[in-house]
Amino acid sequence: MTKAKRILEGVLLRPLSVGAKAVFLHGDDLVRTSRVVAIHSVTEEKVCFETLNTTYQLHLLTGPTYEPTTCRFPMAMAA
Repeated sequence: MTKAKRILEGVLLRPLSVGAKAVFLHGDDLVRTSRVVAIHSVTEEKVCFETLNTTYQLHLLTGPTYEPTTCRFPMAMAA
């Protein structure tokens, strides 16, 4: 069986880990993959990894415009 190949640009929201799902932002979309089965390479520019269904090449976006936010809702102190 041949796996699908995806080449994307995005921001990892948590470190890659074999056995866990990869989670990243691609444009305005939150992407959660199937379980990671192999991490092939990690550089400052891109990560290449394989899930149960797909081989990914994720070109990492950096800079102040692409910093992931932890919460998009205004927060205030609770009394």
